[in-house]
Amino acid sequence: MDLPKGLAGVVVDQTEISSTAGGKLVYAGYEIEELAQASYEEVVFLLWHTRLPQKGELEAFSKQLVSEMVLPAESIRLLLYIAKEPQHPMSILRTATSLLGTTNDVIFDEPPKILAKMLTVIASIVRIRQDEPLIEPDFKLGLADNFLYMLTGKKPDEFLSRLFNTVMVLHADHEFNASTFSARVVASTAADYYSCLTAAVCALKGPLHGGANEQVFAMLEEIKDSHLDPITYVKQRLAADKKVMGFGHRIYKDGDPRAKILQGLARKLAQKTGNESYYDLQVTLADYLLKTKGLHPNVDYYTALIYHCLGLEKDLFTVIFAACRTAGWLAHIMEQKRTGRLIRPSSEYIGPKGRKYAKDHYQIGSEF
Repeated sequence: MDLPKGLAGVVVDQTEISSTAGGKLVYAGYEIEELAQASYEEVVFLLWHTRLPQKGELEAFSKQLVSEMVLPAESIRLLLYIAKEPQHPMSILRTATSLLGTTNDVIFDEPPKILAKMLTVIASIVRIRQDEPLIEPDFKLGLADNFLYMLTGKKPDEFLSRLFNTVMVLHADHEFNASTFSARVVASTAADYYSCLTAAVCALKGPLHGGANEQVFAMLEEIKDSHLDPITYVKQRLAADKKVMGFGHRIYKDGDPRAKILQGLARKLAQKTGNESYYDLQVTLADYLLKTKGLHPNVDYYTALIYHCLGLEKDLFTVIFAACRTAGWLAHIMEQKRTGRLIRPSSEYIGPKGRKYAKDHYQIGSEF
């Protein structure tokens, strides 16, 4: 039996939430380009209800989300204890997500409360690791603006608010990727939301899924700090059969639609924060790889520069990705709980057959 590795091209279920068919990213019928100027709260509502909210619904939904951002005292106490452990921030988030299920109501908590508290947990992990005081949410701000405020300690101006909302929208969902599928598998067992999210975080931690944005910026730093010629650097990596991080995508052969939007945001933010040299370096690499290898940047390429311009250390990039993606994970968990059954695929056994066990094969006291 000839089976596709990694389930590539295999349709495992149906969904109303998002699609990447035809190389286009679509949320509940809206192409991502249509939603790039929407607020994050609008898109969260869309993913959860497969329709955009009315004005009154959006106002009530936004207030509900922000009102749930305050963490229980026990959650804060535990975060202060674990967040500075000498582990990758995604390892901290994995544990913190599970802890949320012990310091909150694992049976009755619903997605609005869970999303809000996940964002606060992630902002808190960042602040604690940077030796900065934790920040309470500002109930006059929206969800994405509050998250950025609680990350950086600065209330975003109109430019940063618009930019960061767009970044969160672009990362909110992406069909049946590895972390989303992991969450759906766990949801199919009728497990609680926190267990499903913990599984998703574990999957996102892997460098083949969520960790690529960190590697992108590490590459840019290596080129810039060592004064390497960028084209020579790329040629050497390709000659050594190594990847150039941030390029290519299994689905988007003609370019990642998210990267096209993110490039413009990265350019503007780099100009405002004095990081034009990093952006110019990215353009040089992207132009060369497109012309010589037909490779397009993916979502991680320009996101890495955006996160750097926001003042974040590169080992924190993936936890910000997790914050953006939590809304999509919750949408899929809800859908799986509503419509799915236990996910239990079969496998083709290719090991040896017909073996016999000899009872006297090993004697007690004999040397193995």
